[in-house]
Amino acid sequence: MSSVRPETFSESKTGKEEIESTFKWQMSTDGPETYEECIVSTWMDDWALNLIEAGHIGPNQRVLDVACGTGIMARRAAALVGPEGRFASVDLNEGMLRVACRCAEQTGVTGIEWYHCDVTQMPFSNGEFDIVLCQQGLQFFPDKLGALQEIKRVLVPHGTLALSVWGRPENSPHVMVICDVFTEFFGPDSTQMFQVACCLSSHDLLNDLLREAGFSNISIKTEVKVAHHPSFARFLPAYFSIFPVASLISELTDEERNRMFHCIERRLAPWIEKGALAIPTENNILTAENG
Repeated sequence: MSSVRPETFSESKTGKEEIESTFKWQMSTDGPETYEECIVSTWMDDWALNLIEAGHIGPNQRVLDVACGTGIMARRAAALVGPEGRFASVDLNEGMLRVACRCAEQTGVTGIEWYHCDVTQMPFSNGEFDIVLCQQGLQFFPDKLGALQEIKRVLVPHGTLALSVWGRPENSPHVMVICDVFTEFFGPDSTQMFQVACCLSSHDLLNDLLREAGFSNISIKTEVKVAHHPSFARFLPAYFSIFPVASLISELTDEERNRMFHCIERRLAPWIEKGALAIPTENNILTAENG
């Protein structure tokens, strides 16, 4: 599987000197690969452990991971259910599933069932699973209520749903900065992806949606963690290359593109030290019961 990854060259200065970064932009030809290397390593891996804990994953359970992406939940949780349990993962994106299978094999994780399907039409019987996990997927489903109703269908009575969605953008500084800069360079429509990502940050909205789908005993916990990446200059182009806005960035001149990157870098300076990014991110973790 070939990929072209965004490369960057950075030079850090210590003390009172300002960090200077030179960004080299290339659009990724393999979004799932870049997603695994960039987003999973920076955010999803760390938060996966919180969701596993919230779902009380343990031996002999039947667990389904919805919108599994490149499979970080499976790699972290499959071993917990043991040989007498079951772990299945579904995703609509075939590329994500290919990378998920490969990553599981490379890390020695076996026994995971992989399914390519829409979350609103999953190939399972009623009540096949004790627990359903969904990390950062619900906000992106076009039919959120339909997805939750289908999840409810495949859960056993009184089974557990554990899901996470991003919290308030004002508590995740990179989101606010990126949206401001993108609006300046490309107009407000360019921020749609980030608006969607945070569209379920409200506890009331989440609670109402889950209740409408038929879930009960809903509990929502908000946490903040610091996301880390060792090179901000390497991270930023890679991060943008997998979003729809990548085509707009590619149309900029080199001078305009570097000006945009440096504008973001300056505004995120409080969270950059010696070239590395360390930025807080808010997450909502929800658990609910089927019935």
